[in-house]
Amino acid sequence: MEKVINISEELPSRGLVYPELLNNGVAGPLTITTFRGKDEKLLAELTTENFEKRFVTVLKNVLKGIDPNKLTSGDRLWFVLYLTINSYSKFFSVSHECSKCYSTKNYQVDLSQLEIIQLPENFKEPYEVKLPVSGDLLKLRLLRVRDLIDIDDLEKSNQNVWLYRYALSIVNEKSIWDNVEYLEKLDVKDIMLIRAFHDKFKHGPKMISKYTCPDCGGTGVMPVPFRLEMLLPYGENLARAVGDTV
Repeated sequence: MEKVINISEELPSRGLVYPELLNNGVAGPLTITTFRGKDEKLLAELTTENFEKRFVTVLKNVLKGIDPNKLTSGDRLWFVLYLTINSYSKFFSVSHECSKCYSTKNYQVDLSQLEIIQLPENFKEPYEVKLPVSGDLLKLRLLRVRDLIDIDDLEKSNQNVWLYRYALSIVNEKSIWDNVEYLEKLDVKDIMLIRAFHDKFKHGPKMISKYTCPDCGGTGVMPVPFRLEMLLPYGENLARAVGDTV
């Protein structure tokens, strides 16, 4: 199944961070195709260790109109859920401990009903902030998939990526390591403002769902953690996806 995605209306970023896709201020369409057998071959090779790089290859097969490396993490997660829902099933099993009676049960979450957080309509990159202690004016951007790959590679080499992550978001002519050194010398109140920028503009599916405990009737909310099984269901999730057809 192929679908044309209306970037401005459907994507969590609204397309505001992809100026190359804009035409007279209006974001153009993207086309996405549900998984085929060749894609499932690649999905079967995904692990938590190789996900960042290898899932880019999967997206290149099914997503046309943008380089997946340029996606924000929020948009990428939106595509993950779209592909899960439309290639397999909108229902996903989540194990959760009730906060009232502490019994652990499996709950069927309807992924299509998760809230989608979008960027504000007036969001622009680079985003300017004035640091409270140094008084420096910084231009910042949101992280992209290619940044997450760089962070993942550095972390696997046993490097501390805390400041590296935020240095990647600084927009200037300096090298990444010059920006890391710059951050090392900043007051933590200044760094706190940079971190707040990323927190303020988090976007994408809100991975939280309501539940009602079958034992005590208690209600609450539970996290819906991303798991590789979303992209390649097995066990209970596989059985639910195919229903009574087997």
